[in-house]
Amino acid sequence: MDDEARKAKNRTIREKGKETRLRHASMRLVVIELKLDLKCLNNAERDKLFLHFAECRWLCNYLIGLEADRFRDFSTETRSITSLDKDGNPVARQLTMPAKFIQAVYSSLKQDMKSLAAKRRKTGKKNGKLKFRSSYDSIELNQYGNTHWICFGTEGNKHGKYKNTVHIAGIKRPIRVFGMNQIPISAECANAKLVKKASGIYLMLTCYIPKHEGAAETEKKPEIGLDFGIKTTITTSEGEKFDISVQEQERLKGLQKKLARQVKGSGGWRDTKHQIQREYERLANRRRAKANQIYHDIITGRSLVVMQDENIKGWHKGLFGKEVQNSTLGTLKRKLQANPNVLVIDRFFPSTRMCPVCGHIHDSITLSDRVFVCPACGYTKERDIKAAKTLLLAGKHEIACTLPEQKRTPVERMSGFDASYEAWKHSASKPEAPSSSLS
Repeated sequence: MDDEARKAKNRTIREKGKETRLRHASMRLVVIELKLDLKCLNNAERDKLFLHFAECRWLCNYLIGLEADRFRDFSTETRSITSLDKDGNPVARQLTMPAKFIQAVYSSLKQDMKSLAAKRRKTGKKNGKLKFRSSYDSIELNQYGNTHWICFGTEGNKHGKYKNTVHIAGIKRPIRVFGMNQIPISAECANAKLVKKASGIYLMLTCYIPKHEGAAETEKKPEIGLDFGIKTTITTSEGEKFDISVQEQERLKGLQKKLARQVKGSGGWRDTKHQIQREYERLANRRRAKANQIYHDIITGRSLVVMQDENIKGWHKGLFGKEVQNSTLGTLKRKLQANPNVLVIDRFFPSTRMCPVCGHIHDSITLSDRVFVCPACGYTKERDIKAAKTLLLAGKHEIACTLPEQKRTPVERMSGFDASYEAWKHSASKPEAPSSSLS
């Protein structure tokens, strides 16, 4: 291909890329998890699929060990590399995986190095370097139709032999997958990731769906405030309480004791370790499902949700580490913060000590006081519900301050709570949240 033809081809690719990005901007992005049914493959094909993950690990460690100049000059057409085994001895390896996988590993490492350099420039501190990997469990499939493509239930040959299958580069036989019914007919498939877990191999497929599809009218609900705690995980200003803790199963504890008695590196030790990994995967799935369910119950139909930027990491390091470990507080907080209808109040706001009626700050309240009684106005309410109501009022005040100024002065427009909150916000020092906030 001469230079003119190459330039014309690149120009066409750029134009199509712009059209695709413009079309995707008006669509909704979802990631659908499909499990590969490896029973439809023979032993050679199954081993080759797992070999892709091993070769990606060999290549990744080989690239990490190269010097800067050799790393920049690395050619993605390289097939012969030298990596180290578990004893540190050099071993010659021959890569048989598709070239797209080699390009994906190389591009991923370049992006990681750029991120490290950007962090070093931002913080001014030395961050170290990339570490060698003991496993490589995620392969990037960045070109639909080349590295992967799927056949829906309405496609395939006339006998329906290839319905609900996925084609992976390097594997000739189509692989049957579970969960294809999650993909709408109007979905536009894009890149994907091949992920290896303890329970099998999954395809994380990125799809773009029209925004209007599947959207149903939801019942409008009033604004609420959320109070995070340890004993009661989530308490709303409406008095509803959620417990999102998921405890470890007794089977997991038994397997860990069994692993401690076995000889490290033996066949039984590896089998038990694999069973432990599967138990941890089930536990993570249960916690993620519970967080998603409660997030949906809280967000659906609400125009405003107010929460506080609680120090979950500090709770985990303190006296409540086990309680936080067995809950999904961190996952739920991250999902809520990403929602545009959620307003986050400052971490040091005294939501537990401030009265929502008069704004008086009750400094003498302790962790054992489960009922809040205002010494100024006599307002009485359960501690957690009162904290959620206080957060909701603080959020409404924050929104009101962004509206155009009215004719009355701010002092004339303020209630007792608004004046107290405004005075706290403009104070010179903000004391750290006391231990009594861990409700």
